[in-house]
Order: sequence, then C-alpha cells, then structure tokens
Amino acid sequence: MKKYFTCILIATVLFGCKKTDIVSEVIKGSTNTNTGTNTDTNTGTNTGTNTGITSGTVKLDIANQVVLTKVSNDTLYLNYTETANLILNADDYQKSSAVHFKEDFSKSSLSNFNFTTVNKDNQTATNYLDDNLNNVAIKSASTSTVNGKQYTKLVLERLVKFSKAYKQHDLAVEAQNDILKQTKDVISFAAYYYTNGKNLDTTTVTATVVYTK
Repeated sequence: MKKYFTCILIATVLFGCKKTDIVSEVIKGSTNTNTGTNTDTNTGTNTGTNTGITSGTVKLDIANQVVLTKVSNDTLYLNYTETANLILNADDYQKSSAVHFKEDFSKSSLSNFNFTTVNKDNQTATNYLDDNLNNVAIKSASTSTVNGKQYTKLVLERLVKFSKAYKQHDLAVEAQNDILKQTKDVISFAAYYYTNGKNLDTTTVTATVVYTK
C-alpha cells in the first residue's frame, strides 16, 4: 500500500507540470464552432459576461448527482457516476500546466463508505480520485466561439463505486432504506488552473445527491 501511494505521489509531481492537450486527444483536432450565446447553467457564485468566466477561473456546470443503490448478500453498493462540465477560457487553458478538479463527499452519506474507481490506465484505485485532469479520461471535449472569444468545454464522467459490508443482509437493506430517505446530501466541487507554478482562483459549486434504487 505504501509503495502504491509513493507511485501516485511521484506521478502527481511528474504530470502536474505538463498539460495534456485534452481537446486534441478526445476529438482528434476537430472543432465545433458556435457563434451563439453559451447557455450552460452554473450553480456557483462565479459570474462574468455571457459565459460566466472571468480571467483565470474555471466555470463549473454541474447538475444533480445520481447514486444508484443496490444490496447484494450482506453488502450495500452505491454506484455513483460523477458528471461535470468544465468551461475553460481557451487562452487560460493553453497557458496552464494542468486543470484540477476536486470533489468533497463530507456532507453526504458517501463519506461513510470506501470506494474504488478505475483510472485512465485501467488500474483500480481504492479511496483515491486523481484531481489532475491530465491523468483522467475525459468523456468529450469541444471548442466554441462566443463574442469573438474561444472556449473549451470538457465533459467529465467517471464511475465511483462505494460499498460497505454489514453483518447480515437485513442490516444492509436497512442501511439502503435510510440512505434513500436522504434529501439534503450534497457534494462540493472545486476547480482551478495550475499555471506558472501556482494555483489560480478556485471556483466552487455544490450539487444535490439523488439516491435511487
């Protein structure tokens, strides 16, 4: 375990200083030009002209986050597909070494569970989510032009599997029913550019967690 986290630390240092061209990697150099007004909704407090983006900040467009609950034998599974849209000023994005995206589960029932996820290299990690998007598989990427300014939209989607084993099946079902009653759980998200050796302004938003069966 210690050796695994040492490798993660080394990888973070190495990859944190060099940005992957996510747009080229995902869409192979193709672009989608849109001269209309960007209508994405941002539930955070960062506002600006048309796109809600100010210099050096990332705009986050994040809807309710859905968690599918399931009981198998004595284990409760919470399968969470994290979904988020990041709107980036193309100039800021090109100047950056990396874009970081973090989540905080502390104000949700998810914080009481261990989780696993599969990284970009198809390796399973336990209780670890890489926040450097250079190292994360992006579902899609596109570019658009609004009022003469170019923007990049990254769509992030990754499956996070939470689970907990109970002493018996009935206890797992009881825990599932308790979680299904939760309506005030939220996940907090934060994003920022890493540019010229420092972190720029952080954008934060929260999204409601919807538990389903």
